Amino acid sequence: MNYLICLFLSLIFFAPTFAQSPVPIEKEPRHRLKFSNQYVRVFHVVIPPGDKSLFHTHLSDGLSVRLADASIRDEVLGGAAEDISVKRGEVTFGYRPGPLTHRVSCTSNTPFRNIFIEVLSSAGIQRAAALRALVAGQVLVLENARVRMSRLVLAPGQSIELAQALPGLRVAVSEGRLDIEVSGEKGRTLKFQPGDTQWHEGAKKQVLRNVGSALFEAVEIELK
Repeated sequence: MNYLICLFLSLIFFAPTFAQSPVPIEKEPRHRLKFSNQYVRVFHVVIPPGDKSLFHTHLSDGLSVRLADASIRDEVLGGAAEDISVKRGEVTFGYRPGPLTHRVSCTSNTPFRNIFIEVLSSAGIQRAAALRALVAGQVLVLENARVRMSRLVLAPGQSIELAQALPGLRVAVSEGRLDIEVSGEKGRTLKFQPGDTQWHEGAKKQVLRNVGSALFEAVEIELK
């Protein structure tokens, strides 16, 4: 009888970690859906120190914008685990020719904060020709067949004119306050916190001016 009790307890406390049934990304509680349309789904991911996500499945290509320095462990279901150091402001892109099921643990003493963007559909390959040259204040950080990503840095009082022809997103990496003028629309002033996103349809000129007191940093994403 004692042997059976010990065996039962061992099954409870030492069950394999992969016994958890994977969930769709939108059902994973540390992935909070912030925005969605026909092109993208935008998730704000926060994993506190020592915590981990559930095993969850990615079905679409996706990109990440890191919001803080952290250390994580990325564990593929049934596969190896990889320890990764992430840096604030860096970007990554993952092609998904097939489903990916994994979970992420935060192994640092600071939380893992990330904006994850699923790329659901293409704006149309014929529109890739509409990509316009980057301007002063923009630096290309990643480009492939699906997206172009550039870093935007504006000093206090600095302005920039963007002529983006393709739809896309702006992801704030820092706090800031911008005056934004879009052709054909009334100007407005927006306050940003790290992780805030702003969607634009493209084919319109935007003039941005940093009216805050500190450097403003963001990642501009154009969908091909």
